[in-house]
Amino acid sequence: KCYLPGVPRATYMPFPFQIVQGAGPEPFIFMAYEFTSATRIIRMDWTQEAPTDSWMGWSRGHWEGDTLVVDVTGLRAETWLDRAGNFHSDALHVVERYTPVSAYHLMYEATIEDPKVFTRPWKISMPLYRRMEPNVQLLEFKCVPFTEELLYGRFSKK
Repeated sequence: KCYLPGVPRATYMPFPFQIVQGAGPEPFIFMAYEFTSATRIIRMDWTQEAPTDSWMGWSRGHWEGDTLVVDVTGLRAETWLDRAGNFHSDALHVVERYTPVSAYHLMYEATIEDPKVFTRPWKISMPLYRRMEPNVQLLEFKCVPFTEELLYGRFSKK
């Protein structure tokens, strides 16, 4: 389906994303993802709860040393954790950690907790690599419904 990927899936899909740090009286971090042109705002030092559920959730961030910690709630239950259809409920709670390892790498860790689906919290961890090409920019990746059926349907067993 062509739904927005949700968190943490948007971060570990094989598509690039961009992180932009804003300034001002209410600091924020903006994340733009190539897949389905998804975006999210990480509100720094924000204390309010998610006003409503959304595809990319409600992200609240703070710094622990040089690690960005993002607490994500308010995720819609329709997003999947992977292409295999591993699902979550509307009770999904994700805590992400982005830790610089070098000028070219971040270590990403996400703790997934959903008491309606899982018996205990679990974690994923992976390195994120900085794109180094000159003038690199995100492209537009628009999902087309039923693309797999169109391309591979003749190979499936009916």
